[in-house]
Order: sequence, then structure tokens, then C-alpha cells
Amino acid sequence: MKRNSLLWALAAVVYMGSTLASCSNDELGGGGGESAKAKYVLAAAAGDDAAYLVGAETLDEGNASVVGNGLEVTAGTAWIYYKDKYLYNLQYNQGNAGVTESYVLNSGGQLTKRPGTYNITRFTTYGICGANIVTVSAVDTDTKDTNNNLAKGLGFNFLNAADETTTTKTIPGENFLNNGEFVTFAGLVEANGKIYTSVVPMGMSKYGVQYEGGIRVTYPDKVTQQSGGSGSGGYEAGVIPTTQFPDSAYVAIYNDDSFTNPVIARTNKIGFASGRNRSQYYQTIWADDEGNVYVFSPGYGRMHNDPKINVQGTLEAGVMRIKKGATEFDPDYYVNLETLAGGQSFLRCWHITGDYFLLQMYTNGLNARGQGATKLAIYKGAEKSFNYVSGLPEADKISSFGSTPYCENGVAYMPVVTTDGSQPALYKINPATHTATKGLVVTSESVSAVGKLTPQN
Repeated sequence: MKRNSLLWALAAVVYMGSTLASCSNDELGGGGGESAKAKYVLAAAAGDDAAYLVGAETLDEGNASVVGNGLEVTAGTAWIYYKDKYLYNLQYNQGNAGVTESYVLNSGGQLTKRPGTYNITRFTTYGICGANIVTVSAVDTDTKDTNNNLAKGLGFNFLNAADETTTTKTIPGENFLNNGEFVTFAGLVEANGKIYTSVVPMGMSKYGVQYEGGIRVTYPDKVTQQSGGSGSGGYEAGVIPTTQFPDSAYVAIYNDDSFTNPVIARTNKIGFASGRNRSQYYQTIWADDEGNVYVFSPGYGRMHNDPKINVQGTLEAGVMRIKKGATEFDPDYYVNLETLAGGQSFLRCWHITGDYFLLQMYTNGLNARGQGATKLAIYKGAEKSFNYVSGLPEADKISSFGSTPYCENGVAYMPVVTTDGSQPALYKINPATHTATKGLVVTSESVSAVGKLTPQN
């Protein structure tokens, strides 16, 4: 396995601590019976591409190892910790249906696989909404035009955490923003009794281009005359393969997880709000502790630079916000992040605490494969301040960060993998001082995510 893989790396979960007891392949070390306590979790992979679950007590110091420890599991695409109760490994499987499993820490302190499995279709984003883990992607629907072109929709999978059941739903995705384009979502945020999601316009399908004679096509010269591209960037003749509106950001605000009748907030000060790694659209909208929703845009519209098929964006990376209770962007709040960051954009971001946010910054320019994003930075919303994190390994020695940090007690723990022969380690990041200190070292090939589980009866 290559250490520089972020999303596609084989992941495992490592329960961490200064001293780990050797575990059998069906339990975690440490604790038992009534004395069992919550344990920390991170995602790591062994050199033989095997994935394991291992347990420990602290993230701040010590050593852990996947060698001879823990529960061997199937590697996953993304790890999600559901409210300290359950751990899910979502399976993507290159666009085909994948088997997703979940794990629980029992009352004896042992991590065990739950009996239920989920067969979910492809997804491009995910999040937690109420009782469910929700995945979303743009999908074909059964609606056809007279030429048998299929209309696009948004396909949802709802994974009920307590019941281990799955339900699905598809909503219309064509002309979602009243501009003729179909869309996908990037991230799901629960705040203020609402659900917020960034809406990413995807261009026009054959169905959209031909709708009522193409009356919704804004740039008819961008309709492709032949197939082209490859992978997630592939397209066929008769479509507009990327958005005609790269310099706008859209946020849909829903009353609940029925995902009906949203209010759409739009701004022309930043581009669409989403990180990008091939087919995955990373969440870049987050609520602070007061309920204000911050909307971060990397400015990916600038990468669409083929004038035959693309409308090229111009807006740099920036951040705006939707105040608590509002349904429109705050017209007085805008920050050009690229100016503050010395000309660099970012790949991903996360909320830490208060109005502090952690950003994973590009170091060699914007790209859609997440390459060269080897610095971290802290953004503080109310102060509009930006600072790179000090105390990490040198940027040219870092091969990957974890896919998600774990935050508690006002700090963030981020897995870091380097190319200098050192073992992966957790770094404790203090957002107030924007400094990092090295914590738990993990003997493994790579590390992806970290979290915590509490014992469940």
C-alpha cells in the first residue's frame, strides 16, 4: 500500500494508548466487565494491506502497534463514528454496491462486529442526520424523455444506526437550482433544527440539454460533440460536462431528513463549496458552536479551463457564512482565504471547537486528486484570522493526513504519515495557539481516522 493515498488507502481502526495488550482477533485489549471504559479509535493499515481494530486509553503519548494486536477487519473507504456508539466502514468499491459493516464496543470492553450489513450504492458524500448515517450521490432515475435519455436525481441511502436497517430514496436532481443543471451534494450539517448541505452544480445531462428544445441551456457552444475525458471526469456527446456557473455557491436548507422543499441560499462571492478527490466531494460547510454555518470554497471552478466545453471560474478560495437562523448568506462576511494563505487553496476542512476550523492546505497548487495538500492551518471565524499550524513535520516529508481528525476538550488530533521512515503518529493541535505536538505513535503502514467509542450493553 502506498502511504500517500488518502481516501483509497486501506483503512483499519486502531484503539490507541501508551501501552497496548495483545488481543485475539475478536477483541480489544484493556478493560472488561463493569470497569470497561470508552476507548479511542483511529484508522490504520498494516504493511501487508491488512486492516485491524486495536484498543488503548490515551492519544497524547506512548506507542501502539497493529502487529499481533486487534480485530482484523475488511478495509473500508470511509470510517464514520456515530455518536460514540458505533463505528462504520463505508464501502465504495469503485462505484459498485459495497458491503458496509459496523462495530460496537460491548460492556466488556471488546470491539465486536454487529450482525447487520448494508449493501449501499455508490456515494459521493456522506454525513449524520438524526438516527441515520446518510450517503448521497447523483444517480439516473426512471424518468425518460422521448429519446430515452434518463433524468438525473439524487440517490440517498439511510443507514439506521440503532436498528441496522437501510432505506433508500431518490429525489429529482435536474434543474435543481433553476439553471437547467443537475447537481450533487457535498456534506450534511445538522444545526439550528435544520439540515444544511452544499449543492454542487454538475453541468447538463442529455435529458437537461434536450429539455423542451434546450431552453435551459445557457451556453449552447459548450454542448459536447463527442465523448471524452476519463474516469470520474469522463463524458459523452450531447452533454455539458461541468457547471456553467462555477463562480456561485449554493446551500440547501432543509427542515428535516425528508429532504423536501429546501430553501436555497446563493452567493456570487465564492465558488461552489466542496473539496474534491476524484469522484468524492468533501464537506466544506460546518456550523460553529453558536449555530452559524461557515461555507468554505476552494475555488475549484478555475480548473475547468477547456474553452470548448467549460466555463472557467475566476474566484479564489474563500469563506462566507450563514448566520444562525438566517436563510441567506451574510452580505457583510467574506474572506479571501488564498490571500491569507500566501496564494494556496485547501482540500478539506473541519470544525474543531467554538469558531475554530482546521484546514488541510495545498502546497503545490489546486488539483482535483488531493495531491500535494501537506500543510494544516487554523481559521477563526469571528476574527477572520488564518494561521498555518507549526510543530508538524516539514510539508515535503508528509505523505498524508488522516481523512478526519478527532476533536475533544478544545483540541484536534490528526493522524500524520511521513516519508522519512518514521512511524505514523497523532499530532495534538491547539487551535488557539495554532501549534501541534506529537502524541501517540502507531506502528503501521498508514493512519486514516480517529474517534472514540463508549461501551454499549
